[in-house]
Amino acid sequence: MRRLYLTGADGMLGSALTDVLATDPRTADWVTHGVSREDFDIADRAAVTESITAFGPDLVVHAAAHAIVDDCEADPRLAMRVNVTGTHNVAAACRLSAARLVYLSSDYVFDGATPPVGGYREADTPSPLSVYGLTKLAGERISQSVPEHLVVRTSWLFGGADECTDTVLATIHQALQGATSELIEDQFSCPTYTRDLAGALVFLFARGVAGTVHVANAGTASWYQVARVALEAYDATLPADVTPVALADMPFLGGRPRDSSLNTGLLASLGHVMPHWTDAVARFSRQLRTLHS
Repeated sequence: MRRLYLTGADGMLGSALTDVLATDPRTADWVTHGVSREDFDIADRAAVTESITAFGPDLVVHAAAHAIVDDCEADPRLAMRVNVTGTHNVAAACRLSAARLVYLSSDYVFDGATPPVGGYREADTPSPLSVYGLTKLAGERISQSVPEHLVVRTSWLFGGADECTDTVLATIHQALQGATSELIEDQFSCPTYTRDLAGALVFLFARGVAGTVHVANAGTASWYQVARVALEAYDATLPADVTPVALADMPFLGGRPRDSSLNTGLLASLGHVMPHWTDAVARFSRQLRTLHS
């Protein structure tokens, strides 16, 4: 019986992963312990070390992060504290406990200026444009100090319960309220459903994969395209006003990659093929419709 320790357990991915771990036959008998910022400050090394070593995990999944890009730009010290110092602490505790580390990273480690055909591959050189991207790249390099580490880069997550961090959820709720959504039409990546990401993570855990692997739903889209699919799947009769806007016209702090789409060929070669983003968005939208009915 394996023991898995999860940071960021109350987040969008952490919640989905907790559910999948409990129901997937490959991990249903694993002992899982999830923690969040209510339990302790991830930048408190003593607290992190005590919590991880007391549990004695075989595997630590580090999903906790400060992931709101503009907030990281506005307060780089906080971003460094959570994303860099916090990862240092988790990695040190993993080495002390002889636990493997799985670190969740981001497509924002790439600049998106001239993406390779088929999307960025694991060996492509990172070049972040933002404080958030820089801190996630730093976390990747810190994770490499843990033997048999696994870095999983993913992108544009949806499937949560917080409109502040889930663009699909926010778009549907705004449509239900008769409000107009403005969504970017000329920035592209791979929208990824947290439940699909969680399923791929379980696959990687069970296989004992190490190194760096890109995990995202198949296909590339803008958030404007995602919104159209989401609203159609939720209710084709819903009068929804979605306005396309240009990335250059948005008052963002820091840079955003124009096209940070990830190539998931390595994951497929290992034996796990991700569903297309349109299928994933439709499934989540129909789930929301069921919950709202």
